[in-house]
Amino acid sequence: MMKKLFVLVPLSLLILVSCQDKEALAELNELKALTELEEQNKALIEKYIEAWNSFDIQVLDEYLDASFKAYIPSNSNEPMSQEQFKGWVEGIFQPFPDSHYEIQDIFCEGDRVCIRWTYTATQQGDYMGVPASGKKVEGSAIEIFRVENGKIVEERSEMDALGMMIQLGLVLSPGS
Repeated sequence: MMKKLFVLVPLSLLILVSCQDKEALAELNELKALTELEEQNKALIEKYIEAWNSFDIQVLDEYLDASFKAYIPSNSNEPMSQEQFKGWVEGIFQPFPDSHYEIQDIFCEGDRVCIRWTYTATQQGDYMGVPASGKKVEGSAIEIFRVENGKIVEERSEMDALGMMIQLGLVLSPGS
């Protein structure tokens, strides 16, 4: 009986450790896959912002899913479709052809990527009924993207639109 016990106890421990190792290995592999997916999602958003800097609206199709929806501002009840969004982007590129966007911070968790970016631009065309002023503007935004199957399906944005309007003279700044 004692001989069987000496064989069974180490064998039981070996089986227990082996099972735990398999569970730990499965968890590790799952974490590794999630990390790789998050890195791919971050790289997609970085390329997307680079595409904005190229002023090529059609290149956005490479990054946006057919079901893409944009919420600007992020709590908007009526999202823009991909085509509406591209029209909105074109409405920015025309009066501000030198727009430049730069990611300052980027975070990712699962299918969500959050960025804080800054922009600089010069008003060289009509914008919101105001003729070209030659004024330089700068500002920032925070955006949250949702990515599925390597494409952006949702974009929610909070921009400093008031700051831009003040810089362009569209609204009075406090104390004016």
